[in-house]
Amino acid sequence: MSAIPARFAANVGQTIRDLPTSAREELHTAVLQACDDPWSWPQADKYEMDESVRVITTHTAIIHYVIIPGPEPHLWVFTITM
Repeated sequence: MSAIPARFAANVGQTIRDLPTSAREELHTAVLQACDDPWSWPQADKYEMDESVRVITTHTAIIHYVIIPGPEPHLWVFTITM
């Protein structure tokens, strides 16, 4: 499977842009891992009935994404918690 793109909610993108460089780089690496293997991050507990919702945890932030299948599959990063 080849990497799929990630799309970010506007508020998530703005929050990430406001992070210090080291925190942005750590998130960038984590999102790239998710794009290469969307199932590599654990399922989010809050969404236990939906296996497609995953959570990325870094030293600075927690982000949730959902795997959107279909003809143009992508990750939708919809929330960030600091």
